[in-house]
Amino acid sequence: MDKNFNSIRYCSDLPINSVEKIRINKLLKLIGKKKNVLDLGCWDGSISEIIKKNDNNVSGIEISNNAIKKARKKGIEVFDIDLNVDWQGSIKEKYDVVLAGEIIEHIFDTDKFLQNIYNVLTENGCLVLSTPNIASLGRRMFLLFGINPLIETTGRNYDAGHIRYFTFNSLKQLLEENNFKVISYTSDCVNFDKNGLIKTSLLSDIFPKFGRSLIIKALKIINKQNSNNTK
Repeated sequence: MDKNFNSIRYCSDLPINSVEKIRINKLLKLIGKKKNVLDLGCWDGSISEIIKKNDNNVSGIEISNNAIKKARKKGIEVFDIDLNVDWQGSIKEKYDVVLAGEIIEHIFDTDKFLQNIYNVLTENGCLVLSTPNIASLGRRMFLLFGINPLIETTGRNYDAGHIRYFTFNSLKQLLEENNFKVISYTSDCVNFDKNGLIKTSLLSDIFPKFGRSLIIKALKIINKQNSNNTK
């Protein structure tokens, strides 16, 4: 991740609209309570703060200077770390849950990223993540009519900085290849426009693979032999 890009792009407060509230609530349910949680890309600490109020201990990782300052003002311990490097050595503690909310799509080496997460989790730890769904119903409709399905084509400051896109199956395969087993998945809503204003959360519960975001909980598997036996 480029520190200057992220400091400019993610300097404002985290925008939490109605769709984000659905996503956050589903992430909270997957995280649970009384956990030691590491929030990757914690931005201004808004979600970390909510997780903390849910009776969890929370630390965060962030690269945006402005966001780090805001998160620390909220009382969140934040590590100033680039998630695109080998960062596990900078984390001395083990966590019950690692949250990667809208992060993996920004990562160049996703195998290294997941290996770092694996190594900072406790033996029975879980990864909870969300990421945009490239196969959402809304994106499929855009492609049908020859419209760009919200994929960035530049690295300009107003773009989100996404460099990876996933379907549920491609993300599941990547997780399994890195010794994680998907134990739960859902979505936030099925949207029919780019702003998520025309949406339904009911359909996302029935058809999560058509939803706007992929929301997944994956269990750390101790070794590949165990992983194969539990599939």
